[in-house]
Amino acid sequence: MEYVNPLHMITHKDLSSAGGKGTNLGEMINAGLPVPDGFVVLTSAYRDFIKANNLQKRIDSIIKDVRADDVTALQNAFETINNLFEQCPIPEKITSEILAFYNQLKGAVVVRSSAAAEDLPDTSFAGQYSTYLNVQGADGVLKAVRHCWASLWNARAVSYRLKQKIPLHVPFAVIVQHFVDGEKSGIVFTANPVNGRRDHIVINASWGLGESIVSGTVSPDQWVINKAGIVEKTISQKEVMTVSKKGGVKTVVTPEDLQKKPVLTEKDIGILTDLAKRTEMYFENPQDIEWVYKDTFYLVQTRPITSLFPLPQREPDQKGLRVYFGATIVGQGITEPMTPMGLEAFRLLWYYGFSMIAGRPRGLKYPDLVKIVAGRFYIDITDFLGIMKVSMKGFAALDPVTGEVLDHFLEENKEVIVTKGLFSILSKIPLRPLLLVPPLVWSILYTAVHYEEAGKKVIAAAEKEMKRLEKTARTLKGIDDRLSFVEKGSLPIMKLILYESAPLAVGLGALKMAEDLIKAWLNDIDIEPVRRSLPYNPTTEMSIALLEISQQLKEQNIKPTPDHPLVQNFLKKFGHRAVLEIDMGTPRWKEDPSYVIDVLTLYMKEDPLQKIEKFYNGAQIAEETINDIVLKVRKKKSVVHAWIIKELLCRYRETAGLRERPKFDFVRSFSIFRSVLKDVGKELVLQGRLDTADDIFFVTFSDIESGDDLKSVAAHNKKEYMREINRVFVPRVMTSTGEILSREDEESKDLRGVPVSPGVYEGIVRVIHHPKGTHLKPGEVLVTRSTDPGWTPLFIHAGALIMETGGPISHGSIVAREYGIPAVASVAGATIRLETGQHVRVNGSTGEIVVLD
Repeated sequence: MEYVNPLHMITHKDLSSAGGKGTNLGEMINAGLPVPDGFVVLTSAYRDFIKANNLQKRIDSIIKDVRADDVTALQNAFETINNLFEQCPIPEKITSEILAFYNQLKGAVVVRSSAAAEDLPDTSFAGQYSTYLNVQGADGVLKAVRHCWASLWNARAVSYRLKQKIPLHVPFAVIVQHFVDGEKSGIVFTANPVNGRRDHIVINASWGLGESIVSGTVSPDQWVINKAGIVEKTISQKEVMTVSKKGGVKTVVTPEDLQKKPVLTEKDIGILTDLAKRTEMYFENPQDIEWVYKDTFYLVQTRPITSLFPLPQREPDQKGLRVYFGATIVGQGITEPMTPMGLEAFRLLWYYGFSMIAGRPRGLKYPDLVKIVAGRFYIDITDFLGIMKVSMKGFAALDPVTGEVLDHFLEENKEVIVTKGLFSILSKIPLRPLLLVPPLVWSILYTAVHYEEAGKKVIAAAEKEMKRLEKTARTLKGIDDRLSFVEKGSLPIMKLILYESAPLAVGLGALKMAEDLIKAWLNDIDIEPVRRSLPYNPTTEMSIALLEISQQLKEQNIKPTPDHPLVQNFLKKFGHRAVLEIDMGTPRWKEDPSYVIDVLTLYMKEDPLQKIEKFYNGAQIAEETINDIVLKVRKKKSVVHAWIIKELLCRYRETAGLRERPKFDFVRSFSIFRSVLKDVGKELVLQGRLDTADDIFFVTFSDIESGDDLKSVAAHNKKEYMREINRVFVPRVMTSTGEILSREDEESKDLRGVPVSPGVYEGIVRVIHHPKGTHLKPGEVLVTRSTDPGWTPLFIHAGALIMETGGPISHGSIVAREYGIPAVASVAGATIRLETGQHVRVNGSTGEIVVLD
């Protein structure tokens, strides 16, 4: 048939014609699962309905200017389109085929929509399109089909497609299926959608039809089942239920004797559990399954649970429960994924740098403890948890929440954590890195003694190495030569940033010692000003440079442009930077200076000179604070005590600003490697293996070496990357069962986090997910997931900072303290729970955030 196919003839090959829902039902029947009989009105019917009535151009004109966030415009557009559909006839050939199949079903039917992009692993259209229950008669069926077609253009569906960058015109099918007038119904999840556990099955059940659960008018009973049986049971008071009425359904009061009675028996639970396992096994991924019971159980729909975060792939010898923490989240406060070539860079750095493995490491995997999950780095810390059997609060400096979560988890699960012996772990640690220890210790000792020279020495060494890399890069020829350069360049870079870390150890150690001594000698003295406006910090130097340029341009009344000499000079020094700059696949500012121009334009609207003076005043206040503390110690203790405190605080100020230097130079090397790889990309374009040179960042070294056409590989990886960029939630800590570990108070209505920069500030919220194209108004409260150095120019205008991740020594926290901005980190769901325009009070001393309006 041209327009209709029975469900039992539908397979996964028919996705484009039967839609996601229809395809899944057909596959379920093929798997021998109990599915009510029915048929699919294929996408060809919708397409020819649109064509016969000349609707596409009219629809396009109606929706051409709507935005994903303009609810009113979207609703108005839908009402207009819906009216068009009501007025247009369904072609006779389509009508006759639908009715021929409907007459074979006999009795009432369910009519539901099925888009070709629906119910796929990377999209979730659940609840967006129309479903009609208990439809009776030929006219009723045709009317329901028309309404389903129109639902493609309802406000929520169009908004979703716009946000997800899915084509607005998608193939659209409709399912017509025998209606089961259920006594009870519900949903089965083959993994726990709340905590992610793949070893749990969750069953929801209520009396009557499932519409009451879907619409939220009833709280269903719930059972959580694992291998051992029922682990959790919640029997709700089911006050209402959905039942059939002539030509539809209605909501009625549940009979009193059923309201508190469990909907399912243990036998029912066993049957549903078995059906759920069979369904997941057939589809090979966790499923969200709708069921209904009338004399027997029927499955009426299944879809992937798209909200689950992927599981790390474990090695064959990694037994038992495993624990993984997000290295880029905890270490860098970055929740975004990395490009395939960005991940390759870290693979090379790991092996060529830390492990010091000789030769060409291109073919080697990551170490077993490193897991790449959804384009992000996770570390398997299970063995170390078991061996150490100590508190995980050592993570607190980076991310206090992670420390608390791990500490609590270890306490509850210490009996089930399977670990290797200490000797087994130590035997896998390469010995060659031990050769780095003596020079590193020497560097720390030298910095401690000659701290006034540390900054100049670190900068000189870095400049020498960068010039060597740049000089070598200019001599490269051919793909192999360039790839080899990127590989082998990892070793000197890792050595460089390792030695650059020595001043940071000295600075932080000096400050900690000074804080302890001051607390013991002077009780309550605020030394916070000592942290501000530190010298040798390339990130704050970058912000000052932007302010100075904006001041000069403002005085000359000239708009900033990429080719202006002042901007060009800035890009020569800082053009290697970018937002998410640790990913080598991210374009640098020198490639796309639009963000820099936006920042300069923003700065010029205010008083740049005042901001510059504020920074330098911060340095002066820091010196005055040191002198004041030294004077007080001298009066209370002695001249020797005062000298010790001054030495420690001066040592901190001269070295702590260098903490940003390793990352600064790390990113500089990435910029050089990126340019070299783009040259490789250009050669691959000439060979016809890539479409654009930038596509090189969406393939890997092994892909390039394969000699194959890389266009489809790059396109697939780019699609996956964009999907992950839009992922809302990324776990800090997870287990091998998929369980996402979190603090007990993360679901609390109270907004609270970790205080990381003192002070109290009231202002208007601005939620920002990416700084490019965003204008933070002076005094606004910046709310974001996390920040990296690319965000720093926005800090000049921020009145306060709220971050979802991070701790006291994460990037945003440090810069906030330097700028004197109150800041709170590790605020669960801050970018979702706070909205732009809200008035809030941020307490950077207690971690409390209060919404005032």
